[in-house]
Amino acid sequence: MPYALAGMATSAIWSVLGGWLLYFYLPPEQEGGALVPAALFSAVTLASRVLNALLAPPIGYCSDHTRSRWGRRLPYLAASSLPMLALFVLLWTPPTTTPSLWNALYLGGVLVLHNTAFSLFQIPYAALLPELALTERHRVRVSAWTASLGLVGTVLGGLAGPAIGRFGYRGMALVYAGAALPLVTAPLAVLREQPGRQIAPSARLSPRQAIATMLRNRAFGVLTLSGTLYWSVTALLQGAMPFIATEVCGLSVGDTLYLYVAAIAVSLACYPGVTWLAGRVGKWRVFTGSLLAGALVMPTLLLIGPRLPLPLLAQGLMWIALQAAALSGATMLPPAFGAEVMDHDQTLTGQHREGLYTATWGLLDQLANGAASALLPLLLLLGRSRFDPQGPLGVRLTGVASGVLLLIAFLIFLRYPFRSAGRPATGGQR
Repeated sequence: MPYALAGMATSAIWSVLGGWLLYFYLPPEQEGGALVPAALFSAVTLASRVLNALLAPPIGYCSDHTRSRWGRRLPYLAASSLPMLALFVLLWTPPTTTPSLWNALYLGGVLVLHNTAFSLFQIPYAALLPELALTERHRVRVSAWTASLGLVGTVLGGLAGPAIGRFGYRGMALVYAGAALPLVTAPLAVLREQPGRQIAPSARLSPRQAIATMLRNRAFGVLTLSGTLYWSVTALLQGAMPFIATEVCGLSVGDTLYLYVAAIAVSLACYPGVTWLAGRVGKWRVFTGSLLAGALVMPTLLLIGPRLPLPLLAQGLMWIALQAAALSGATMLPPAFGAEVMDHDQTLTGQHREGLYTATWGLLDQLANGAASALLPLLLLLGRSRFDPQGPLGVRLTGVASGVLLLIAFLIFLRYPFRSAGRPATGGQR
């Protein structure tokens, strides 16, 4: 439980950033002027993520080869938790309240530092899971708990709207950072790493050999390509959610919470069914079916409007509930697949290299989020407000873009070699 609680805290922080940072720096015209030009915002956020993504493999490699009385992972959690939260607060305190190059430079610098601290925490944290859950059934259960509390964290992130209305952006950030601190430090008090998993210095692969061996793992390649596309979708939707709520569904900024709560409630209701179904037909079938269902549901965002005989709020809630149900399998099961992929690497190399794998996924997650952060403002140029000539066309097109990305992810994951219980599909594993 402390493991999942730490994930809930980081999920809440990441949800606030994904859902509100763009809105804070580039609000609709009727709510005040932009603090950073749109094109410059895209360039700064993408560049900061690329720089931090490049740090992820070295972090993972060092985590795998760290030797201490606390183990390989926990020292990184202890060192990064407080800086990560302090830098989160600083993101909401730009130098000026008007459009400025200084704001862009400040945003880029603080984002680099925050994302670095986040990676120093998240990569070793994720690498702990294969040590905590050793069987297929246990991993699915831990994945369910982690995903469930992660979604609770997303709900808590959705509360940022009311918190902003009451305390302002800076006050909101202080509240979230203060609440997250005891949760991100909880694993340090109770979790212990399994002995015998540290890599002896004489057996270490060089960074080049380690990466080459990882890239030869076919299951890793398929899972990674599909996951990168899925991460892009989640980042795109998080950034667009305040615009969907205010410009498509006609809600206030604070009412964005309704959409978050509906999505989380439906996802949590689906997770027991996903766990049961994965045990019956295998997690591969559940995951691929979830990607395909999400690809079909996402574009229906285009249909929300006054032409339908339902209030806009009801239409928005129906759309968010459908996409949450469709993607519940894709949201819950990736940690179980990741542990399976890392187990296979251990059979290939004789080493436990969870840090390098989670670091690589962290790198690509950063790039996917950066690409989504760069794509969304460009989509919004096509129309982000009811007051624009074309209305919120760009906001609506985020659903189409998400559907296309999920369809590609589905087609890629059809080639995943382990269909059930770690047994390779026809064609084997290379």
